[in-house]
Amino acid sequence: MSEINNNKVNDELLNEVVGGNDGMGGENYSVTDIKPRWVRVTSSTLNCRYWPNGEIAKVYERGHRLKVDGLTTDGQWWRLWIYDPRGGECYGYIYRAYTELD
Repeated sequence: MSEINNNKVNDELLNEVVGGNDGMGGENYSVTDIKPRWVRVTSSTLNCRYWPNGEIAKVYERGHRLKVDGLTTDGQWWRLWIYDPRGGECYGYIYRAYTELD
């Protein structure tokens, strides 16, 4: 979590709710805004989902660079703005363990 500390996101900010629920009746999640930063995909493929653990919106390949602007309060999911394959734009979520700061 050192990158969170370097971004000046403290425990108090991590407790702020700016997210919602998963849209499928599952658990709620919270997201805190962070200073936008670039991450790179480290797994062979990485699913970008409409909400953490939710429906897959897109798939990115190893080495793909993505600009993230939020982090779930559990520290596991980056939030990013995506072009929705169904039309328009929306937030997506990628699993942080399969990325590295770029």
